[in-house]
Amino acid sequence: MDVPTAMNDVVTQEDDDDFVILDIPEVLPALTNELNTTIYQALPESTQAERCRFLVDRNGDTKLAIIKLGNYLDWRHRHHCDDFICCHFDSSWTYATQLALRADEELKPSNVDKQHKNRTDNTSMKLPCTLFTFEHDEKKYLLHLPARIDTQLASTSVYALALAIYIDHVLDRSSMEKIILVIDVRAGLGWANISAINLIPFIQSTVRLLCDLHPTRLDRCIIFPVPVVANIIWKAVKPFVGKETVQKICLVSGPGAGMNDKVPEKVNKYLDCELLKKFETTRMECFSKQ
Repeated sequence: MDVPTAMNDVVTQEDDDDFVILDIPEVLPALTNELNTTIYQALPESTQAERCRFLVDRNGDTKLAIIKLGNYLDWRHRHHCDDFICCHFDSSWTYATQLALRADEELKPSNVDKQHKNRTDNTSMKLPCTLFTFEHDEKKYLLHLPARIDTQLASTSVYALALAIYIDHVLDRSSMEKIILVIDVRAGLGWANISAINLIPFIQSTVRLLCDLHPTRLDRCIIFPVPVVANIIWKAVKPFVGKETVQKICLVSGPGAGMNDKVPEKVNKYLDCELLKKFETTRMECFSKQ
C-alpha cells in the first residue's frame, strides 16, 4: 500500500484549531479502508483513534499495525485496564501501582528470595506517587519525579509498568490526545533519591513501554536539570527510542539536582512561569509525604 506523504501531518498538525484528526475520509483517504475495514475486522474492540495511531506508528504497514495494536489490547486485558474506573488522578496512581504490583507478584517464582519477600507479599502497599497530571492551556502535562522511586518497596520495572497503566487511564482511547512529559530529577526531602545511574533500568523500561503501548502520544519530553552523567543515561536509552521520539526529547542542563537547587532558567523556553510554579508547589508538597 502506498502511504500518502501527508501521513506525518496526521500526528503533528496541532496548530490548526479546525483540524479534526478523526475525520479520516478527509485527511487521510488512502488509509480509510485500512482503518475502518482491515484493522477493525481484525481488532473490533479497538477505537478508531487507536487504529489510526498504530497504523501511523507502523508507517502504514497494516499487518505490523495489527500485531502491535493487538499486543496493546492484550496488555490492557491482562492488566485489567477496563476495570480502571477511578476518576481522580491521585486515585488513578494508587490503583495503577496495585495493578503493577499484582503483575509483578504473578511473575515471581514461588521460591522468591526472602530478602524480596516483604515487598512482594503485599500487593496493596502504597508506593510513593511519582507522576502528577496538569491541564494547562488546553494541553496535558505529566510531571514525573523519579527521585521518589523507592526500590526498597518495588523494583523499577514495577514503577515503569505503573506509569504505563496510569497514562493509559488518563488519556482518552478515542482521541489523538498527546502529552508533554516533564521529568524533574531533583532530590527531595524524605524521598529515596535514587541515583541517576540506578535510574537507567527504569528509564529503559519506561521508554520501551511507552513506545510499545502509547505510540504517537508523546508531544515532548523535557528533562531537567541534566547532570554530566545524563550523557551516559541518554546513550543507554537511545537504542530503545525511535528517531521521531529522540527529536522530541529536550535535555536542559543545570548546576545541580539537589533538593534546594533551582529550576534552570533555560526551562522557561519550554514551560511558562505559571505552570512551573504549579510544578514546584506539587514537588514541595511531596516533601512531607512519606
